[in-house]
Amino acid sequence: MKAEIHYSQMPRNYLLCLNGGCPRANTCLRQLVVRSIPADKPHWLIISPHYLAALQERACPFYRSAAKARFAKGCVRLLENLPYKQMQAVISQLISCFSQRTYYRIRKGERLLSPAEQQQVLNILEKCGTDHPQEFDAYVEQYDW
Repeated sequence: MKAEIHYSQMPRNYLLCLNGGCPRANTCLRQLVVRSIPADKPHWLIISPHYLAALQERACPFYRSAAKARFAKGCVRLLENLPYKQMQAVISQLISCFSQRTYYRIRKGERLLSPAEQQQVLNILEKCGTDHPQEFDAYVEQYDW
């Protein structure tokens, strides 16, 4: 998979990898972004080449797949479909998990939920007694930086 990823999509202070000889370099975001950075961008944050060399044949803990992931956006409908007491229990658990400010940002869709975070939300719903499949308000495909 040869993905076209432009450096401008990269989050601020994202660690990059210069190990072009890595067997997974053609599918790693950290390596693919390096290939699109122009020469007039002199400041990068990189993973230490000494550390990468010491890994030898072990799996790289910094590997990031260049495949796009499905992020959830908003959970208003998900909560409104619950009975009031159950909704209160779910909201309380979500605030405990994410913090109050983050919960409200997630609820309104200002902050996307990664696939792992979506699973956390679904686990909370199940723990609070919901028994039917839940859908978030919307979904967005993007890189999981």
